Amino acid sequence: MSILQLKTEAAALTDLERRELVGYLVNLGRQRAAEYYDRLAAKIANRDPARWVEEENLDQALGLDRPEA
Repeated sequence: MSILQLKTEAAALTDLERRELVGYLVNLGRQRAAEYYDRLAAKIANRDPARWVEEENLDQALGLDRPEA
């Protein structure tokens, strides 16, 4: 389904259905943000000097330069 189809379907929803959809999308965004911070915290907690990287390479080394799946 394309984004245009999703928008068309969303426009046809009742107010109650729209509120439910918005709630679902907000919750989905919060889950993804929480997963990101959990990943980051786990990587920060790893104190093995063999895993240390230079500041300019942090995003790449932490895998934060790639979009979430």
